[in-house]
Amino acid sequence: MPLLTPHTHTAILFGCGALMLSFSAHHMARNPELDTPLNPLGINRSPYGEVIAMAAQGPIDTYFHNGSGHDHDHDHAHDHDHSGQNDHDHDHEHNTAQFSKKGSAALPDQLRGFIDRLAAASTARNNPRPVTSAHQFYMRRKTEDKLRFAYNLDPAHYGNYNSYHLFLTESQFGTRRQLTPTAIKLAKETIDYCLVQKDDPRPALTAAAAASNILELMINNVRGTTPHFSTDHLKEALAVLDHCLARHHELSAQWLATGNWSRLSTFRIKETQERLHFITKVRDAEEKAIHLLEMESKPFQAIQASTLTAPAEPQSKP
Repeated sequence: MPLLTPHTHTAILFGCGALMLSFSAHHMARNPELDTPLNPLGINRSPYGEVIAMAAQGPIDTYFHNGSGHDHDHDHAHDHDHSGQNDHDHDHEHNTAQFSKKGSAALPDQLRGFIDRLAAASTARNNPRPVTSAHQFYMRRKTEDKLRFAYNLDPAHYGNYNSYHLFLTESQFGTRRQLTPTAIKLAKETIDYCLVQKDDPRPALTAAAAASNILELMINNVRGTTPHFSTDHLKEALAVLDHCLARHHELSAQWLATGNWSRLSTFRIKETQERLHFITKVRDAEEKAIHLLEMESKPFQAIQASTLTAPAEPQSKP
């Protein structure tokens, strides 16, 4: 009987391993405890993921406009409304404008115009037929998928989170509208992730925006027919929002002392200031709404209390 060669031994071992894997993989795939988010190469929530999340703004913007059915020219100043997208980030357009200014002296006018026309043609719609509802739904679905992908890359990105939250809660934008608990769960995960960041004050603003979104959803629920939250829950959510804002101011003061703010561009600094001003205004409005809801509930509570404590009327004798 011929002896087995080392190659045959290796093949047998590989075969046995593959057979055991085929039996165990089925049970592992059905185990919900082993169902983890896909994170190839550990890129999600890494510095590389942050860069890719910023670069994803261009494709997301293109899909959003195509899905909204508005045909527009990207050569203008781009100062139009985004139909509800909360503070959508346009870093790619700002960078393009800066590149055009810096490279204007190096590029001839004809070549620069040709490059601009190529950039406009890459996103221009040339179909003479109007956009169908099915096509709009498909583009909105692609936008939602890309927003979820960008959010997983960097949950602290202000524009990506707010846009993704908008697509989850507004049926005219999103294609998989989530219930309030799901949106609140996403916002809480965002807050937990952003408050861990200690080297940058801007994630705390994203956490404040998430806390503001939670408070808005809770206020709308209290105003509904079947409220699940009380004014005490609203005050707790407001306290979380104030904590996120305080965290931003604390880290911002540290950046001011170390000179880190001076390392950012004027555009970035202005963008952060506008976001802080917007969140603060929304926070004040939500505090007033909580006060009004509390005042509205007091008369009802007083009526209930008077009904329970009112003495019974004496029965008249026959």
